[in-house]
Amino acid sequence: MPTPKYRLHLPPFSSPEEALEWFDGLRRSGAFPEAAELFEPDSLDKARHGYTSRDLIIGRRGDRAPQLAVRNHPRPRQARTQK
Repeated sequence: MPTPKYRLHLPPFSSPEEALEWFDGLRRSGAFPEAAELFEPDSLDKARHGYTSRDLIIGRRGDRAPQLAVRNHPRPRQARTQK
């Protein structure tokens, strides 16, 4: 794979869930194809490209292991408020 000459930088997010919400909104609007998915980097991405666990990758669904997809991760529980 050739070395990319340009990168797309997106705004920072406070959590992977917030990034997924933003990503899904763009996908619903047609800005990203329906086959696109948001992934966490694997060990090869980290070793080859210097990605960290705080980096997220946009790729085609099916090109990466399903367990790396942000949407397949358990969601943090919301704190319950008492009345």
